[in-house]
Amino acid sequence: MTADPATLYKILALDLWRRSQNQDRLELPVEDEVFIHLSTEDQLERILKKFWSHTDAYVILKVDPRKLPGRLLHETNPGGTQKYYHLYDGYIPLKAVVR
Repeated sequence: MTADPATLYKILALDLWRRSQNQDRLELPVEDEVFIHLSTEDQLERILKKFWSHTDAYVILKVDPRKLPGRLLHETNPGGTQKYYHLYDGYIPLKAVVR
């Protein structure tokens, strides 16, 4: 079993990031309704190419996983082999965003 990373990353649309500034937590897209998608630094490039190549209106947020309420699981997506971090029953408080 691997240790939890000291840092995770959340890619968020720029408009959601801006709207989150007046709240205590990130405003998240519908894709994060069941669980919140998070990644490690080495997964960022692959995710950006696959899901964000059509736009540059996003921010990459560095998140401290120790400040995340909920259940953080490291699991494979259905039909995949790569493991990703998913946050269940939680949210991302602004205080968890390191930069």
